[in-house]
Amino acid sequence: MSLHFEINSLKSATASAARRGRLVVDRSTKLSSLSSGRAMNSELETPTFIKYTRNGLQPHLVPEVAAELGELPKITRVQIEDFLEEDMPACTAFGDGLGAFVALEKPDILVLDTLDPVVTFRTAKATNKAMGIDSDGGIKRLTPEAFANAVDSLLPDIVIPPADYIEDPLPSLTQGKRIPKSVSRSKKWLDEFLARKTSRAAVFAPVVGSHSAELRKVCAQGLSACDGISGYSFNDVCLQVPFAEKLDLFRHSILHLDASKPRYMQGASAPDSVVRAILYGVDLFDSSYAYSVTEQGFASLYHFASGKGASGLSPQRSPISGRLDMWDPRMFDDFSPLADDCCCYTCRNHHRSYVHHLLKTKEMLATVLLQVHNLHCYQQFFTDIRSSIETGTFAADAKRFLERYDCRAPELDLPGAIDPLTRAFDELDILSRQASSPTTKIQRKRHVEPQNINETES
Repeated sequence: MSLHFEINSLKSATASAARRGRLVVDRSTKLSSLSSGRAMNSELETPTFIKYTRNGLQPHLVPEVAAELGELPKITRVQIEDFLEEDMPACTAFGDGLGAFVALEKPDILVLDTLDPVVTFRTAKATNKAMGIDSDGGIKRLTPEAFANAVDSLLPDIVIPPADYIEDPLPSLTQGKRIPKSVSRSKKWLDEFLARKTSRAAVFAPVVGSHSAELRKVCAQGLSACDGISGYSFNDVCLQVPFAEKLDLFRHSILHLDASKPRYMQGASAPDSVVRAILYGVDLFDSSYAYSVTEQGFASLYHFASGKGASGLSPQRSPISGRLDMWDPRMFDDFSPLADDCCCYTCRNHHRSYVHHLLKTKEMLATVLLQVHNLHCYQQFFTDIRSSIETGTFAADAKRFLERYDCRAPELDLPGAIDPLTRAFDELDILSRQASSPTTKIQRKRHVEPQNINETES
């Protein structure tokens, strides 16, 4: 198997500009593709998102329903922590690979990672030999050797090896040699993984360094000198600093990395974060934002393309956050579609009143219909972004989008909303403050009382 990434459109000579590309996975040299029935070639237009899963399944979507969303990118991520009830996942003994184990759609590119990008609070600590993982079976230790053996059995197309991610949320909590140790451990584990794996899976190397620009440079320079790397993964989901600071740290890293390779940023799937990250040259994201919106009973209403409306709502009910709260009592007898300008299955066949009823009666269909709509909206968002980059208007369109939803973007001189109640695209932050069900056994809770819709006067 081989991975190719071609940058088709780069609107700036610098390494940190929005870029349009194509990622191609060629499985013609992967003998297992014949037995597993996987398509020989798969390709993606970038920027795009990787479909987020929990336990190998897109949240709230069985494969037959997901197939109705045929326009979604043919790439799916699975994290091995979802399968660590025991020390080694049962799926490694399945024989036909992880894609067949979870009934992945055959053309899809399969990305195997270690950790769930939605979980921002972790208790398991790394040791010199292994990363710590919170799992349903307690704290597990995952060594580079064990992960390499799993990769050889699970047959992913792209793999993100273990790294020593710093779990401290604030820079002030990271003391002494913790960051240098994280950088050295991660490079050591990467070398061990590359030496032991025998599969032909493409490797996206984790880029670490936390809040230290100098150590990010050290990490990036070490990765640049390493053979066998096809792309880069940036996972700073536990680092609780303003996103503008994360982007600046990202910039410090990519200045010393191969600009021709794809870049995947985790924990940045909210629309405003996506737009700002693409301006810095990020190519891949994940769809966890759509999941977080659905979990809270919201319907997405945002658009990237200029000239598109907010969904046909009256000015008195136009939500600056780009979402509609389906718990709101006003949805009780509102028989309009979730978004008037949307052509998804939910909006073609159902209305707000029905989805509101399903939520109130705790029917599972409520989140299925919301997830279908929210993923469709997310997909259209990326389609419009790619078109904007292609036409060379992305910088202006991005600033217009961020201004429309009153987003904070200091790097673009946009102060954003001051009042937390009017802050746009904060669903991921809200979700991350809920108890983590894999470790606490506490069921995730949506709000049971209607939350206020952000209202603006025309």
